[in-house]
Amino acid sequence: MSRKNNRIDTSPPDAPLGDTPFGALAGLKADLPREPDPPAAPRAEILPDTRHPFQVARTRKGGWPVSFEKRAAGKLVTRIANVSGDGNALLKSLRKHCATGGVWKDGVVELQGDHRDKVAAWFDAHLA
Repeated sequence: MSRKNNRIDTSPPDAPLGDTPFGALAGLKADLPREPDPPAAPRAEILPDTRHPFQVARTRKGGWPVSFEKRAAGKLVTRIANVSGDGNALLKSLRKHCATGGVWKDGVVELQGDHRDKVAAWFDAHLA
């Protein structure tokens, strides 16, 4: 048996195709609904006050009060001092930014691990 007999004819047809499935749609174009008008430009809204509900006082030299401690069993803790106002809001933001746990007590926020660089960068971006 020869292989030539099993081939499928892929040559183009002798006459071009005259019937297209979308040919009938050309006559219906006038009956189609119009494109909707673009929405009006939004009005300028008064945004609420975006100040933070907490304050972090800088050190005397002008830096952020971020320190680092090594505790029992080799635990590392980043401490942010001089926090006033809603320290829980600051703690929540820093925990999310640093992806770690922490606690707020007596005006000091403590984060688990060494996150001094991340905290200082976050303060520069949000509080400066």
